[in-house]
Amino acid sequence: MFSRFRIAVEGAFDVRWCRGSISEKIFDLWQHQLEQRGVSIRGGSRVASIKKNDDGKYDISLDSMNEKTENSLIENCDAVVLAVGAVAAGKLAASSPALSSLDATKDFDKLRGVTCVAVRLFLKPHPTITSGLKGGLHDKTQLPPEFAKAMIDSPIAVCGAGIGGIEELRETGFCIYDLQRMHDEFSVDHYALHIDKEDQVSVLEIDFYRADSFVNCQNDVIVSLALEAVSSALGTASKIDQSGIVDST
Repeated sequence: MFSRFRIAVEGAFDVRWCRGSISEKIFDLWQHQLEQRGVSIRGGSRVASIKKNDDGKYDISLDSMNEKTENSLIENCDAVVLAVGAVAAGKLAASSPALSSLDATKDFDKLRGVTCVAVRLFLKPHPTITSGLKGGLHDKTQLPPEFAKAMIDSPIAVCGAGIGGIEELRETGFCIYDLQRMHDEFSVDHYALHIDKEDQVSVLEIDFYRADSFVNCQNDVIVSLALEAVSSALGTASKIDQSGIVDST
């Protein structure tokens, strides 16, 4: 899908990029609206199993993903609506008699999802600010000029699988984002007005798709791979030095 709609048919790639944190701009507002309507949201928990009782109602067991929050049970539900990914659906069906007994779920264990890895790098800003860049909300960046100029037409680079002959990326596509040109809070102009010079960073994000081959690697290995992927995709003569990374997530 990624290759077909971005690489093969560029005009069909109509994704819109969020101007800031998706959590703050979309999900926090959505959560607030739901809670105003009486919806209870159990953040930091995932459904472990679903059991159907003799009276036709359902009990849902939750596993807490937060060490400070205990596992819990939601009892006597009239109905259950699933909105989960393919891999999660398979695991849930395997652990839930209420699902595994249905004909519609018998092949859920064969479902395959897309493994994604997102890497956000906070970098020491380059002393040279590159300006006049196109395609973004903001036209300046503090990325090294070589990288900024390689992305002159857009703050986003979409890359297919097999970039640079890197073995880990043989089946992995990825996107590169210069967030200083996309997010207000990272923009050079915002920094000039609100952020002390010593606290300023340039911000690069790399999102990998079909990242099965390295999803379980240590963070430093993934960061190194991300830097190599960026350099190979943009055709720069050098990589961003890991010593220039202030923080990573």
